[in-house]
Amino acid sequence: MRATAPPEGVTVRAARPEDVARMTQLIAEAQLPPLFIEEFLDGFVAAERDGEVIACGGVEVYGPGAVVRSVVVDEHAQGLGLGRLLSERLIDQGRAAGARDFYLFTVDAWPFWQHLGFADVTLDAWIEEPRACWQYQFISQNPGTIPGMRSMWMHSDG
Repeated sequence: MRATAPPEGVTVRAARPEDVARMTQLIAEAQLPPLFIEEFLDGFVAAERDGEVIACGGVEVYGPGAVVRSVVVDEHAQGLGLGRLLSERLIDQGRAAGARDFYLFTVDAWPFWQHLGFADVTLDAWIEEPRACWQYQFISQNPGTIPGMRSMWMHSDG
């Protein structure tokens, strides 16, 4: 995937421990579960402007599969292309770690993910390794808990 350049004044970098509180806030404000951020911090990236984290997202790699998660942009920074930029970086990061099949869960953002090449997929269609992620475990064990939840997939050879 060709990475988009960040907007002027915005830096995209690996997330750091001191970013966790702000990322937790952004993720919660987006009505997503702010869970297991510290445990998977090495898979998170952050976009920063004027010393403040304004967007973040993560990828959890499970062998040949990866789960993209928690891609959020502060409401005051929306429209700058940061969601696409972070998503591209996360997919590139996953590919660099050996993943070729990418999965995610979404309720409202499915048109965004479709534009990036993701398609709806059943839980049964997930390859075995990424089924170990906490999101898959929760959703597969609690069907219907989150109305409108969609499982999406994309294959990427690079």
